[in-house]
Amino acid sequence: MVAGKGVATLSGEVRAFHLEQRARGVSPHTARAQQGDLEKLLEHAARARWDAWDVTPRTLRGFALELGDRGLDPASQARILSTIRGFFKWLWETRRIEKNPASGLRNPKQPKRLPAFLTEGESRALLDLPPSADFPSARLACLLELLYASGLRVSELVGLDLQDILSDQRTLRVLGKGRKERLVPYHLQAAEVLEAYLGFRSGLLVAKALPPSPALFLNLRGGRLTPTSVRAMLRGALEAAAVRSRVSPHALRHSFATHLLNRGMDLRAIQELLGHASLSTTQRYTHLGLEELARTYEKAHPRAKS
Repeated sequence: MVAGKGVATLSGEVRAFHLEQRARGVSPHTARAQQGDLEKLLEHAARARWDAWDVTPRTLRGFALELGDRGLDPASQARILSTIRGFFKWLWETRRIEKNPASGLRNPKQPKRLPAFLTEGESRALLDLPPSADFPSARLACLLELLYASGLRVSELVGLDLQDILSDQRTLRVLGKGRKERLVPYHLQAAEVLEAYLGFRSGLLVAKALPPSPALFLNLRGGRLTPTSVRAMLRGALEAAAVRSRVSPHALRHSFATHLLNRGMDLRAIQELLGHASLSTTQRYTHLGLEELARTYEKAHPRAKS
């Protein structure tokens, strides 16, 4: 570090960092979170009297320990420390400092949490909707049914194009993490819900004279649906079905895996369906207790039998 730089200078560097982040186009939400995180660093620097801005790895470990002493949960601590690492990396890359003292800064150990999932009864309550009467209701039914039928991530679901539906094989072509492509089957009931939605989708484009779109799931203006919109729709659907709150779209992915495991589907087959690179990731679901693992997707999936 260059000696003689006080907390006021550090504050100036923080302002410069924020300006560059905004110029790079970070989201307002991310910018606000970063600002709050770095304000905590500045408050700590003032209390610790960083008169000479000589920040070392030990200095930053003291800040990290203070976050824990303040009772912040590990996830919040990890987010703050991620911002601190990003800030000091930027200082080093822009040659404001000679060494990066945050390069070895580690996050606190995160408690292992079992994935949230719905019971089969809760899944039925969520998915057994009245017949679709319009485009929004048909779209919601299709979103929910495909999330549970295929175990897709929300980003994968909204990223689907019409050409990714292999209807003759009842299969979806999915582009997952790392741009890895996989094929995921869906059952007959999901196919019926999808077909109904496609009819309303065509009607929307005609009624509003909208241009054709490759996206499977559209908003009312004909653009591709976003993950944020899907989460909002799911919250409303959960309330309407009187299913417990605080269940995310990702919980339907967990429910998909959990219910298939409970009904005896092979763990490695589920790994392929979920697009997990490692079997250890899929094994997070084995806490539910498995019997013999041998049945096929069609025999295992609850909705495929109804």
